[in-house]
Order: sequence, then C-alpha cells, then structure tokens
Amino acid sequence: MGTRLRNARKTNKGIGGKGTGKLTEKVIAELTKYYGLAIRRNPNSVEEMRKGIWATYFHKSSTNERRQRQNCPPGKDSWCKWRQAEAAGTVENYTHEKPPLNDKVLEILKPIYEDLSSDQLLERCIRAETQNNSESLNAIIWTFAPKDIHSGAKIVEIATFLAIIFNEGFLPILKVMSVRGATAGQQAEAYVNSRNEVRITCSERRSSEFSK
Repeated sequence: MGTRLRNARKTNKGIGGKGTGKLTEKVIAELTKYYGLAIRRNPNSVEEMRKGIWATYFHKSSTNERRQRQNCPPGKDSWCKWRQAEAAGTVENYTHEKPPLNDKVLEILKPIYEDLSSDQLLERCIRAETQNNSESLNAIIWTFAPKDIHSGAKIVEIATFLAIIFNEGFLPILKVMSVRGATAGQQAEAYVNSRNEVRITCSERRSSEFSK
C-alpha cells in the first residue's frame, strides 16, 4: 500500500505537498497502517478484510454533510471518533475535526484500493494466516485436479506428485515426462524457464506488497 500511494503521489503532480486534503506522508502512513490492520484483524474472512480496507478510504472522504463511516468499526474502542461518539450517544454533537482528502486525491486512490482489496490478493492473505502445511498441500493438489471436475485415482495421484515437487518449479515436470517416455524439446524447456521466472517475480512482488 505504501509503495502504491507514494508512486501515485509521484506520478500525479499536485496531490502531495502542503495544503488541505493533500496526500501527505502522514496520510500515506495512516492509510498503510490501517490497510495492514484490516488484514491482520480479519484473518478468516475476505469480505471483512475488504470492509476494513475500504473503511479508511471512506473515512478519509467523510464530512459533516456527507458522512461515510458505515464501514468503520463500531463501539467506544473504535479508532473512528464518530463511532466513539455514536457509542457514547453524543453523535448529534459530533463535528469532523479534520478536512477530508480532496476529490482529486480520492479519485486517484480508488483504483489502488480496488486492486489491493481484490479477491485474488485477499484470499492469499487468508491462506498465509490460517493454513497449515497439510491444508496448503491439498490446495496445490486441487489446483492441478480441480474438485469440480471428475478425476480418476491416477489423475489425483499425478496431481499429488506434481504438488510435492511444486517448490522446485516446473523443470521436474519435464523430468517426469522423460521417465514416462516423452521427449521435451527446446520450446518446452524455454516455456518451463519462462513460467518459473514469472512465478518467482509474482511471488517477490506479493511479498513486497505485504511487507509495505
């Protein structure tokens, strides 16, 4: 999140710096912090993660006339002061202390929030938090032999073998083909190397995003 926000500020002149509603370093730090908290506080639900992530976006767009606090956590212990006032029964007297982010900043931030709250990304966060080794192995097996497609015992066995060598990349698959009498040419080797490089690049990028 932090990387995406700083890149957005760098490529969109005028949304950073001093001034009301700008994407300052302090705002970036806050949004990054609460993005991580939304994931860690909801390790078992993609929908709750997404709700928590968007809570900060709408929170930063809220005004006295346009209250956008529906996704903020309720209760007196909430990080949202409006929700605290709601719990205390004093919400009618509540006045927003800080101005919202301006419309240009919100427009630029929206696709970033959409990307970083996608099912594909958040489902990986759930697996990282809750799966043990056996569950992770099973998930890889069903990737090769999907549950919604009927597979015989031999197909499941092959899928299991492929899952076991998963960490070694795609090269062992060529070795399996060779043992079974199939000859892999140069294009097959080039394809395997390409898939391995893409897989490593994607993994490093996801790890980098999760650590920001």
